[in-house]
Amino acid sequence: MDINIRLETSFDWYEVESLTRKAFWNFFDKEKQTICDEHLLVYRLRQTSAFVPELNFIAEIAQTGQIIGHIIYSKSRVISAGGIDNEVLTFGPISVLPEYQKQGIGGALLRHSLDIAKEMGYCAVLIFGHVEYYPRFGFKPAAEFDIITSEGKSFDSFMVLPLYEGALDGISGRFYLDPVYENLTQEDALEFDKKFI
Repeated sequence: MDINIRLETSFDWYEVESLTRKAFWNFFDKEKQTICDEHLLVYRLRQTSAFVPELNFIAEIAQTGQIIGHIIYSKSRVISAGGIDNEVLTFGPISVLPEYQKQGIGGALLRHSLDIAKEMGYCAVLIFGHVEYYPRFGFKPAAEFDIITSEGKSFDSFMVLPLYEGALDGISGRFYLDPVYENLTQEDALEFDKKFI
């Protein structure tokens, strides 16, 4: 299957939010009445100053134009103990329609967007992700770079990818995401989800 990777436009928004919903729907506990909120996160990220539209890509089937994958980036920060603020990137969610997962779509989106991020001059990408998946793209534990979470923690799923040799020389400290990642409630997700039912 041939795919095209291109920038998302406003005409794609509903379809991208819908595919994000489908990609994450089964990861939540239906018995506890929780639903995924990643589609709401995509919607809200586009409205923040941290959003990086030049790194907001979709993957579509070349023959039909059907959107089957999406990746979105935002600016984040590593702040040193001395208060030095260093701009870095994070991505997520990265979404692929369930019927197209495990076919290299997510990897293609990731490689393409990382190349563009490097060309744009960003130094590194920090994520919270699957330790079995992201190291194949060069991600390493953040602890190797003396970077901890904003709460002062370190764990294997907190990972860093320097985008060029020496990119993180002299950069260490606490990692801060845009507040949009922390301000999602189930009530908000349930209300937002009504437009997809």
